[in-house]
Amino acid sequence: MSAIVDIIVPVFGIVLVGWVIGRTRLLSSEGLRGFTSVTFYALFPALLFRSMAKVRIESLEPGILLAFFGAVFLLYGLLMLLGRTFGMGMGDRTMLALSGTFSNGVGIGIPFITYAFGEKGLVPLLMIISVHSLILLTFSSFLMEIDVQGGARRRLLGRLGGAMFNMLKHPVIPAIFAGLLWGEVTRHVPGLATPVVIDRVLQALAAAAPPCGLIMVGASLAHVGLRGHWQSAAVASAFKLLALPVLVWLLGRYLFELDPLWLTVATLNAALPAGANVYLVAQMYGIGVARATNAVVISTAASVFTLSAALLLLGVQAR
Repeated sequence: MSAIVDIIVPVFGIVLVGWVIGRTRLLSSEGLRGFTSVTFYALFPALLFRSMAKVRIESLEPGILLAFFGAVFLLYGLLMLLGRTFGMGMGDRTMLALSGTFSNGVGIGIPFITYAFGEKGLVPLLMIISVHSLILLTFSSFLMEIDVQGGARRRLLGRLGGAMFNMLKHPVIPAIFAGLLWGEVTRHVPGLATPVVIDRVLQALAAAAPPCGLIMVGASLAHVGLRGHWQSAAVASAFKLLALPVLVWLLGRYLFELDPLWLTVATLNAALPAGANVYLVAQMYGIGVARATNAVVISTAASVFTLSAALLLLGVQAR
């Protein structure tokens, strides 16, 4: 119970603050875009760089990616089949599947795991985040392009290449790999380290990242709101918050035998609500926008309870 008080209440309390701010005139849509840019391009990269610079490559466990994305694609395929039984087209089925499998690992995941485990919990989370968008959004874009273009090869390959390039340009991914590389360089070059003054700047920016990320999530939800098709969105949210973490835990525990901390972080990441990129993809293609939007809103609200249950079931203790 202490984990719920010490982790869930601060995390979603700050999200609520962001939602209230978003509902007032303090933060317009244009202001939210600026605040989001500062958070993603300055605060989160500082946090991720400092965290990964302390990691040794040999300590990483590739099995976490197999466990997590194995569960993701099993559920993705199941949701695609379920959408077909509902009579949905390829694009709508894709958005249903993406809504039920894409985790908000940055905006909520990083603050949540930081508050729960500190920097040691960020390492397994960042392994997943480093390829999460690249794999899921590129694959989903491939299916959406097939639906929109009817499989036109030249246009399809061009859009997919652009999608992959945009994922690689995301400020989170370069910060992860830059930190990991810098850690290896400083390890092998005696006397080389991040200058104290620069590290203090990075430390200050990193400290602001979790609360600002949560305020950003809350404000974004206030600007999005509910838009209909809530039944299928509720189905996707149930798969996202219940089925996916169970699948990840089973694969990580019995097939890949992950380290307990890595297994817990992977499971909690799977239990996070759907990320904002879900409705951004829907808006880009003009398909399933209402369903994707509601999945983000519904899963975020419901995750207060499901994440609380996950913390209790996994035996997570407050730091």
